[in-house]
Amino acid sequence: MDAQSRERLQRAGLTGADLAWIDSFGGDDAAVPKPRPDEIADYRRREAALNAVVAPLTFAERGESPEGKLAAAIGAKVADVLDPDEEE
Repeated sequence: MDAQSRERLQRAGLTGADLAWIDSFGGDDAAVPKPRPDEIADYRRREAALNAVVAPLTFAERGESPEGKLAAAIGAKVADVLDPDEEE
């Protein structure tokens, strides 16, 4: 993640610990770890901050941006935990 992305994420409310969490899996949306039940609130907070960063973008730009992809992946992981019987 470049310095500009980190700055945008911090302005959106992500902490140093959140950035370290993102760094722990290389910021790769395909590598977002599955949350434990006690981590759901943190995942939702991170997803909301990432969505705030991409809010000014067009729908297509959101889907292509690293922040938008990461927000979608985090949301999907939360949904997987909350609805384990849901078919993919």
